[in-house]
Amino acid sequence: MLTSPCARWAGPRSLAFALLVPFAATGCSNGFSVSTWLAALGADSAADETTPTAPPEPLRLLAAGATEASVRDTMEQFEAESGIAVAFDFGAVGALRDRVLAGEPADLLVVTPAIITTLEAEQRVRAGSRVDLGRVGGGIAVRAGDPLPAIDTPAALEQALLEADEVYYADPAVATAGAALMKIVDTLGIGDAVRAKGHIASGGKAAMQNMTLSTAPRVLGATQISEIKSVPEALLVGEYPEPLQVKTTYSALILERTTRADDANQLIQFFAGPVFQARLAQSGFEPVSP
Repeated sequence: MLTSPCARWAGPRSLAFALLVPFAATGCSNGFSVSTWLAALGADSAADETTPTAPPEPLRLLAAGATEASVRDTMEQFEAESGIAVAFDFGAVGALRDRVLAGEPADLLVVTPAIITTLEAEQRVRAGSRVDLGRVGGGIAVRAGDPLPAIDTPAALEQALLEADEVYYADPAVATAGAALMKIVDTLGIGDAVRAKGHIASGGKAAMQNMTLSTAPRVLGATQISEIKSVPEALLVGEYPEPLQVKTTYSALILERTTRADDANQLIQFFAGPVFQARLAQSGFEPVSP
């Protein structure tokens, strides 16, 4: 049998509720609920006062894969110093561009100038928020323990790429490093040969990880130096020879849609500061000339 709300208060547990029962019973007959009487006496206020306040959502950062190791290694310090939690994700800059254009929630980005130009044209970034963090070039990698090929001249690099059984690199359609390699091999006149033995990954770090798992006798990887250094099983042979080298600048900027511009700016200032800059240098970055 169902029990009415008023009947459930027939056995009060305290003097206050004992005094309340006659009024509550009368109230129920007049269309008022017990909860109405309790609210009037402030009985619900204690529950409200003990309800914990939800922590703020983390600041959302989308960053180029070339900066991943530096971001991961320094975010704990930033969070401890600022009290701002950061949720970060990494990818090829073209993929990050597409995610922003598709409306994915984020507060700030670390990408390249070409991507910034596109986002500025679509009014997705805040004017004046860009800060250049550093620039890095591409290079050649082998599996740790493999012989090191000569790559110090364009002719030597061409020979090394032709002699390799497999070449691992990031998808040129979305990754700066992959596009740079394709430009180099086309300049050398060996583009078709390299593409025929190419193994493409979504980003440079993933390409280097795949290279280290290859069982082919002679394999090479090609991507940004910072991505090569982020994979312990990969060994940096060296940078592309100077006539072919292209160094890419990576910049941080705030997205137009953020509601946390001040917090985002704090993170950008951290990126421009000594701790993050020192970690970038360890990864092969160099300062951007003013």
